[in-house]
This record gives sequence, C-alpha cells and structure tokens, in this order.
Amino acid sequence: MTPAWTTRRATAVDAEAVVELRALMFSAMGVAGVDDPGWREAAVRWFEAALGGPHACVVVAEDPGGRVVAGAMGGLRFETPSPVNPNGVWGLVNNVATRPEARRRGLARACVVGVLDWFRDETEATVVELFATGEGAGLYEELGFTPTAWPAMRLRLQR
Repeated sequence: MTPAWTTRRATAVDAEAVVELRALMFSAMGVAGVDDPGWREAAVRWFEAALGGPHACVVVAEDPGGRVVAGAMGGLRFETPSPVNPNGVWGLVNNVATRPEARRRGLARACVVGVLDWFRDETEATVVELFATGEGAGLYEELGFTPTAWPAMRLRLQR
C-alpha cells in the first residue's frame, strides 16, 4: 500500500461513502438498479446502525486528502454447527471496491486484510467465505481462500 494512504475502521459517519463504494461494485458487476435511491437510502441507514456493532466491520482506505477511496466489509452469519464449521459462526467478506483512480495501490488488499484481522481478533468466526469476481479471485487466493465445491444458488421470494 502507498504510504500516504491510510486504512481505518469505518464508523457511522462513513455510511454514505461506503454505500457509494457498494454502488461502484454493483455497477462493475452489471447489477441492475444501481441508481435507484431506495436501496441506497436503506443501505445508508443499515450501515449507520451496523457500523460499530459486533456483527459487521468495514475497513476503508483514504487518500492523502482524507477521501474514502476503497473498502471491504465483513459480516457474521450464525448457523447450525457442522463438520465444516463446528461452532456455526461464519464470516462473509463482501463489498470490496476501489475507486478507479485509486486502483493498483494495494488498497483493496489492505482493507480485506483489516477485515480478516477483525474476524480473527474480535469474533468467533472459524470459517470465512466470499463470492469472488474474476478480477478479485487472484487477490483472495493469495490471501488463502480456496474455491468450494458448491457454488451459491439463489431464490428471490415473492412478497
């Protein structure tokens, strides 16, 4: 990481900047509806409530002027214990994004490492998962993540 850039734990004050990074990630993935203000407003409220709590952590990188330019999120998931995860506490890394002008400086890596440190030091998670894009897979493999045999499937419930 470039020395003039810094990483830190995000707080509720950073909620809007974190949502902007989340929108950037969704745009890069081709997700429809990124410009809809409804999800953004809901996400800002969610981050304002969750940041600083025990179940979510966002690490952000700032440029030398203090602007948030990259980030990564970790969250906890609680499931029934299993042979894969005997205590049932899972970590999920997501929301990894870097603004185009700040890429190739090690910022995403530094943010993900910060989130992994949170999982190790402050949670009871024993297994951490993520869903990697092709662009991000190499970074995650370098950090020790391995592919699983069962990719995720999804069902959207109609309400």
